[in-house]
Amino acid sequence: MKSTLFLCGAGNAEGVRLALRINEKQKNWEKIVICDDDLTKKGKQILGIEIIGPFEILRNADPETMEVVNLIARTTVKRHAAYEKIKSYGIPFVSLIDPGVEMLGVDYTNDIIIYPNVTFSAGAFIDQGSVVFTGAVIGHGCAVGKFCVIAPGAVLNARIVLEDGVYVGTNASILPDLKIGAWATIGLNSGVVQNVPSGATSMGVPAELILNPKSQTFEKNLIDANLEIQSFDKPCYESKIDLQESIVKIWKQLLNVKDFNENDNFFDLGGQSLLAVQLYEKLKQVVDHKLTLIDIFHYPTVRSFIDFIEKKDNIDSEVSLSLDSKRVTLFRQRLARSKTKGNTNDANSQEIE
Repeated sequence: MKSTLFLCGAGNAEGVRLALRINEKQKNWEKIVICDDDLTKKGKQILGIEIIGPFEILRNADPETMEVVNLIARTTVKRHAAYEKIKSYGIPFVSLIDPGVEMLGVDYTNDIIIYPNVTFSAGAFIDQGSVVFTGAVIGHGCAVGKFCVIAPGAVLNARIVLEDGVYVGTNASILPDLKIGAWATIGLNSGVVQNVPSGATSMGVPAELILNPKSQTFEKNLIDANLEIQSFDKPCYESKIDLQESIVKIWKQLLNVKDFNENDNFFDLGGQSLLAVQLYEKLKQVVDHKLTLIDIFHYPTVRSFIDFIEKKDNIDSEVSLSLDSKRVTLFRQRLARSKTKGNTNDANSQEIE
């Protein structure tokens, strides 16, 4: 039995309750305390557990008798940043796995958090620092990278690959055999039907790709993710001039304006959501490409929209992601080596102690 468990992050009462539940059944620690860098919380309690001060307290902790859990999970970026800070103090990380979760046939590393009522299929792999919240479902052959957060009720169907730092929102569902690139975000209640590039956000039913606000262009985001875009057939318009004239005519009809510059913004000229939907429907008749409503928001000027069509065909064309990276190869190797662990509680106990 270890003397003390440090829970880092006072904003996660469910994590505190999970630690208490585990300790009640397995008696792993003599004492549990909470650390948080918000000094206004010092001295307060969560479920009877005291917040003793900032992470800096770990500097004087004994790595031989004490362990630490990173409870921060609001975003994957903040979770990873907290991990790096906590790691610098040299205290060993430990996993929190609810005793009622069946982990038989699941391959996992240390420093993960698994909340109650999670369902794992055999052959799944969970890497360091990842969190799976209550009620989530992880299908067979799934590989979850480092520092991922899978929110309550999310469903990963078979053979999904989450690269490092992916956030999957509440009740989201991802179809089988897809890959979600590093540090991407899946919005709540979304239904993901295509691969998602690194750093992008995918939202809606079916989910559509949204520009990463930290990237200057969506094209740059795709290049960073080492993606290949499969182009659709060439558009039916005869020339660039014909296309521009057609788009300008549509704009004039919808906005009820006589003249405007090709760099004027549709929404600055009086366009709003309802008109954007009408513009989308009319453009689909002019452009022989697969378009999405989000394209109207991404390319709100005549010039940017034409450049988009001419240069990239369609940013929502089906994306093919290469699965030959070392990270994914490692995932698949570990999945192939998945071995049946004995008793579930024994496996959990070994992971936590």
